[in-house]
Amino acid sequence: MARKYTKRNNAVIAAQDTTVAFSTANQSLKLYLMSQNFNYSVGFPTQKLKQLGAEDLAFQETFSQPDVNLNISYIPEPNCSNEVMGRFIDTTSNWTSQFKNMFDVEDQYSATNLYVLVGDDQGGDFLDKIEFYSSLNLSGDSALAFGNCYPTSYSLSYGVGTMPVVSTSYICSNMVFDPLTGTHMEMPAINLTGGNNDGVGYCDFTFATSLGSDAAEKSPAVINPTNSNSSVTLENLQVGGQNLSGVHYIQSVDMSVDLPRVSSYGLGNDYSYNRKPQFPAQGSFNVSSLVSGMDSGSITGVLANNEDYSFQLILSSSAAYGSPKMIYEIEEAKLESVSYEMPLNGLMSFNASFSFAVTKDKGLRLSGTRYPS
Repeated sequence: MARKYTKRNNAVIAAQDTTVAFSTANQSLKLYLMSQNFNYSVGFPTQKLKQLGAEDLAFQETFSQPDVNLNISYIPEPNCSNEVMGRFIDTTSNWTSQFKNMFDVEDQYSATNLYVLVGDDQGGDFLDKIEFYSSLNLSGDSALAFGNCYPTSYSLSYGVGTMPVVSTSYICSNMVFDPLTGTHMEMPAINLTGGNNDGVGYCDFTFATSLGSDAAEKSPAVINPTNSNSSVTLENLQVGGQNLSGVHYIQSVDMSVDLPRVSSYGLGNDYSYNRKPQFPAQGSFNVSSLVSGMDSGSITGVLANNEDYSFQLILSSSAAYGSPKMIYEIEEAKLESVSYEMPLNGLMSFNASFSFAVTKDKGLRLSGTRYPS
């Protein structure tokens, strides 16, 4: 049935299977796994000038290429495939229990191209079309393609009764709407040095796998925070109060990192030729817990010795793939605030907020598990 409107089963999100955005060679795709939502916005920079002798504007034009702000959320999986494709961590073939520093990606490899592919069949699932390592003819379908996507934020949130969700943001240099014909389309990337896409290669509608298994690619391991192998490891507060080490009743965890970028422009080029990251990136970590026991301490102690805190979040999957897991480590965090609440007909709760700085060398580290084995 021809599509009258677009539903979630009609569309998939894919990333270009390469470490650079602009390429003269043709490139294949990889699925963005377990995508939940995407949205974008475009701002058009307009210069408005007046002059003596006239009431009306003398000039009102867009003077540079607009930036595109793209947001994508997904449920994380243990191989951290989306983090690699989204350029939040450097490419790794096998984890072997090693940690990667978040945002430790060389500048020339820090952008990618992202695609939203929409099928023309109202009742059909787009995933059913995909045969990995086979060229797909997507004639009649359509694409929304984003070029030169630089990551600007990363957040993780989960709690009792909710699945972990990662939310990511990008600033992009180009966006293309394309009714598709055949087995490829021109890549949306811009050669930012020259300010054009001369010689850009094609995006081939051939999907490679991140996990090495067709079944795992379409139905990856699902992270479950209530799994017995999942845990939240915290340190007791220097100011006393709720005991955070050992057994505790965590209700929710929120972590976020914002990485601002400076867009550089030059004469003779409509596009930003560089989007330099501004380190250190600023991170925040918030934890909510039921109050189960108090530890000794005093708020005056923080003035004499404001020590750092370290936290570890372990998220494990089911035994179907051998219980793979991903681990976040937050380093050198500082306590920002604490609060307690005792409702009339509820349980006493505790909230703590921390801040931490992220550089290419420290602050936030991530480890994953290659699966299926």
